[in-house]
Amino acid sequence: MEKTLNHVAGAFRWSTEKEVTAIEIVVSALAMAVPALLAARGHHTGLGLIGGMAMSGTVAQGRLQAQAMSAGAALLTLMLAAGIACAFGRFGGAWQIGLLATAAFAGVIGGFDRATVAASIRFIFYLVMVGGIVSTTTASPPLIFAVVTGGALFAVVLHMGMAAIVAQVSGHAAGAAEEERKPTARQKFMRLRRSLAEPAGWQYPLRLVSCLGAASLVHLLFPGHDVHWAALALVLLIERRPERLPLKTTQRVIGVLFGVCCAGLLSFLALPAWIDVLLVAVLGGIRPFLRARNYLAYSIVTTPLLMMAMGTADHALPASALLDRLFATVFAACLVLLVNQVTIYLLPQTAAPRA
Repeated sequence: MEKTLNHVAGAFRWSTEKEVTAIEIVVSALAMAVPALLAARGHHTGLGLIGGMAMSGTVAQGRLQAQAMSAGAALLTLMLAAGIACAFGRFGGAWQIGLLATAAFAGVIGGFDRATVAASIRFIFYLVMVGGIVSTTTASPPLIFAVVTGGALFAVVLHMGMAAIVAQVSGHAAGAAEEERKPTARQKFMRLRRSLAEPAGWQYPLRLVSCLGAASLVHLLFPGHDVHWAALALVLLIERRPERLPLKTTQRVIGVLFGVCCAGLLSFLALPAWIDVLLVAVLGGIRPFLRARNYLAYSIVTTPLLMMAMGTADHALPASALLDRLFATVFAACLVLLVNQVTIYLLPQTAAPRA
């Protein structure tokens, strides 16, 4: 009982380790709100915010050159994911098989280093998200790709422009990181190769594909229900190393439950488009702050944005649609916990160390 109480208390714990500047908040708000405002003219408000959402938190701290490189890498990752999804998202069953194969490949190469871990997760997440949008909406794939990448490009230009202004005013590039000796690309490749020679090296892509495959099977059996939400939750909840009860899973489930209810309430109000854009700006602005403070609170504000991005929060939602998302979240969490338990039982050495 004490462990359970400590676990729940940890889900609500507030962190103050990382500082979040006002510039980060303003850039995040504008990067999502401006493309959403422009896309609102074509009734694609939610589609317009995806690019800014994808770029949020992807730019490294340090010199302008380092920021430009990380921003460019994040932009290319999104463009690749969106391009594949828009090209093949309407191929039905073939797309589902291709999605699993692509996610597995990304999961494998994600073990190259820390940067590719984050990049592979973003790639898989937006591959699933944009693929779901392409397969369930009537918008043309080229338009979806153009709006998503245009918003992301605007976010990168906005961030780099603001960073250049700050550097010019302060007289130096803020947050320059200390130089440290890092493994070479060859050393990283050899480490990845050694890990793939053992069963433990394949546990993450196998867990990822098995969970996404289960979600695809559920979608095949129950085509009238929105299972794309479960696939998105699965990508976010599956960590590289399995845990019996990850704190992030608890935070995500509680946060999504509250977030879906809030999004449902907003959708029933049938607010005008300019109010939707204002909400995007507010929620987008506080995301960086909450991401650094508490993942549960971050999940609450991110959920309405995800629902709008998926094209389901810009009009009144029936109660059945809200229930779909609630059940999909719980299903995803239970599936991740089950797969983690099986993996730890079969490969105990893969379990993440306890905090």
